Amino acid sequence: MDKAGRWAYYYLLSSVVFALGSLLIAALYRNNLWFTSVMHLLQFIILSAYYYVLIKRPPLKLIIKILLIPAFILFILDFFKLEGIYTYNSIFATVRTCLLLAYGIIFFIQLLSDDDLIKEAVFINSLPNFWFNSGLFIYLCSSFLFSLAYNFFLRHSLYNTAFQPITFIGGIIEGILFYIGLMKAKKLRS
Repeated sequence: MDKAGRWAYYYLLSSVVFALGSLLIAALYRNNLWFTSVMHLLQFIILSAYYYVLIKRPPLKLIIKILLIPAFILFILDFFKLEGIYTYNSIFATVRTCLLLAYGIIFFIQLLSDDDLIKEAVFINSLPNFWFNSGLFIYLCSSFLFSLAYNFFLRHSLYNTAFQPITFIGGIIEGILFYIGLMKAKKLRS
């Protein structure tokens, strides 16, 4: 895989590690929300590196690099001061999701206007990163409202709303699209 594909693979591996870690921590301590917050931060860093490699325009690359600092500061504030360690840090999760959605849109636009792809008659659906980005985009779109309103749901006993199943369905679709991307990467290597 190319460098961006490796970052997508790291994200996939981190998702498995964090899912297993969340299950274990929830079973042992009943509250894994602090772990979820840390997971969101680390995956934001991994996905920022992914988009940093993918996006070609230097000013946008610089913005991605710079936005890591205020995002980290927001995480620290949200984790320790605003919402707390043992709650879902929806402020950081929402900002993280918005930034990653913006990066995904920028990459889609870049693909649609890439002269090199047009000259070489490359279809964007043959690129592994198209599929990785599509999976991330669908998952982030499906989890946006959940990230935004999770604490509200908990406070008002609305935990089992439609948003959680939508997020799970988005995660399943993300997995399928990542699999397609991995198969496209394998085909390119052959």
